[in-house]
Amino acid sequence: LLMDLRNVTRARDDLRFRGVKGTTGTQASFLELFDGDDEKVIQLDRKVTQMAGFTKSYSVTGQTYSRKVDYEVLAALAGLGCTIHKICSDIRLLASLKEMEEPFESSQIGSSAMAYKRNPMRCERCCSLARHLMVLANDPLHTASVQWFERTLDDSANR
Repeated sequence: LLMDLRNVTRARDDLRFRGVKGTTGTQASFLELFDGDDEKVIQLDRKVTQMAGFTKSYSVTGQTYSRKVDYEVLAALAGLGCTIHKICSDIRLLASLKEMEEPFESSQIGSSAMAYKRNPMRCERCCSLARHLMVLANDPLHTASVQWFERTLDDSANR
């Protein structure tokens, strides 16, 4: 879990804001708006970045940012999912050996077929969610690899 905390923290701390770069990344429309005063454009970029809750923005970006950023964030979350799955799977195995068990509420039943059964429902749910987290990291890899000159927005449907 400490490794996952480090990875999630790093991914969060490395995030940058796209900023106000315009559609081509040159900030030309903002330069025109401010009569060529590039200092005002820089100030606008900083102010919008701060208002969005970021401390840093990308220096250069077009309509999109590098989709590898999505992968880095989701890879950290997938790693956390892996750890959660491992811990909960171990608890489930220990429960099957009667070495430990989850709390069992007074109104809870084990299953419709075997009401006495004490399934580790919390761990089962965690494993299910963890599996979902683990597979999310695959999608941004495909998106990053086929992003034509960073000019396509065809990844919108899967985001």
